[in-house]
Amino acid sequence: MGSGGLVLRCDLAPPLSGVPVSVTFFASVASGHLDATAHEVARFPEIRLCVTVAGPQNLLAIAWVASLADVQRLEVRLARALPHLRVADRSIALRITKHMGRILDADGRARDFVPVDLWSAAGTSGTVAHADDDIV
Repeated sequence: MGSGGLVLRCDLAPPLSGVPVSVTFFASVASGHLDATAHEVARFPEIRLCVTVAGPQNLLAIAWVASLADVQRLEVRLARALPHLRVADRSIALRITKHMGRILDADGRARDFVPVDLWSAAGTSGTVAHADDDIV
């Protein structure tokens, strides 16, 4: 963990965290600047996930912010700090109903979960398990 290769993560219920709005930015960065730009984007405190991907929008960043107005403010801060970054699109979620395999209630608290079956056939969906069920 000291090297930064492993990071511990604790998720909070977004409506109770003060940052209930989730935004996903789909951005383009010239390949020669991609790694450095991704590392800089990841340093913004609002960013929950920043990854490089294949395709014309080769950087994806997910952030949690307090309001819709903060989406625009964050995008402006990113653009000013990172001249090689071009946000091509964004997707805003005002309410998240499933996160990290957990089914969330209206307050953002985990109420059920969908167990991940790594060995199931591709394209099949899991069944919802309830918190009091035994999963083997």
